[in-house]
Amino acid sequence: MTARPAARPAARVAASVTLVVGAVIGLAVAGSAARAAASPPPVANAAPAANPAPAAGRPAPRVASEMTSFEAGGEKVGAYLAVQSGAGVRPGMVMIHEWWGLNGQIKRVADRLAALGYAVIVPDLYRGKVADYKEPDLAHELMRGLNEDRSVGIAKGAAALLRARAGAPALPVGIIGFCMGGRIALATALKGGDVQAVVMFYGSVETTKEAVAPLGCPLLGLFGKDDRGIPEEDVRKFEAALKAAGKTATIHIYPGVGHAFFNDERPGFEKDVGQDAWANVKDFLAAHLQPPAAPVRPR
Repeated sequence: MTARPAARPAARVAASVTLVVGAVIGLAVAGSAARAAASPPPVANAAPAANPAPAAGRPAPRVASEMTSFEAGGEKVGAYLAVQSGAGVRPGMVMIHEWWGLNGQIKRVADRLAALGYAVIVPDLYRGKVADYKEPDLAHELMRGLNEDRSVGIAKGAAALLRARAGAPALPVGIIGFCMGGRIALATALKGGDVQAVVMFYGSVETTKEAVAPLGCPLLGLFGKDDRGIPEEDVRKFEAALKAAGKTATIHIYPGVGHAFFNDERPGFEKDVGQDAWANVKDFLAAHLQPPAAPVRPR
C-alpha cells in the first residue's frame, strides 16, 4: 500500500483513504485545522441539553426528543428518538450505543445529529440497563449477553420505524455506531439491513474480502491508531478487504489516540480529533443521504 503522508503532530490529523468500486480515488490527510479555515467545527464537548452553535445570524436548531418503543423480533424495544422541529421529512439515522448502554452521552450525540436535520433513533439494546463509567465489568457483562443477530434485527426494526413515522417507505436511512455499536452498525449493513450509509466508530471489523462482500452501501470508518481493542493491523486488513471487494469506503486512522476518542465523558477523549471525526461524519452523510424528493402536485 502507498505510504501515507506524515501527520501533523499538533493537530493529530487522520490518515485517510477513499476506495470507490475497486479503485483508489485519493489519498488525503483530513485535519481539524484545515476544516476550521472553511467553517467552524462543532463543539464536541457541548453541555447535555445544548445543540451545536448556529451560524452567525441564524437561530439554533430546535430538537425535540422523546422515548418511544417498537416491535422487533417479537419483543418490545425502547428507544430514544430525536428530530429537528419543523424539519419536515428528512433522512433517518439509526444510532447504536456503546457498551455502557443508552446513557446521557449517547443521547446528546443523537441530539447533535438531529440538529443537522436527521431523524435519529437510538434503540436500547440492554432493555433499560445502563452501566456507569465506574462499572466496566457490568458493561462487559451486558455486552457479552448480546446476541448479534438480535441486535441487527432491532437495528432493522428501528430503520423501519423511521420510515413508518415519515410515511415514506423509500426514506434513506443510515446507521452509525460507537464501540460495540460500531460493530453492530457494520453487521447490520452486512446482514441485509436496508440502510444507505454506515458509519462505524472504533468497532470490530472484518478482515477478508468474502466477509465484506455483502456490503451494499457506502461506509465511513473512524479508528484510533493506538486502540488496543481494535488493532491498526486489523483496520488495515479491513481497508484492504473493502478495496479488494470493490466497495465504496473511507477509512480514517487517527494517530496518537486510542479507543473511545469521541466520547467526551471518557479519559480517552481527544477534542481536536473528535471535531475532525464529526466533520467527516457530516460530510459523509450529506453526500450519501439525501432527503426524498417532494411529490409533484398536479396543477
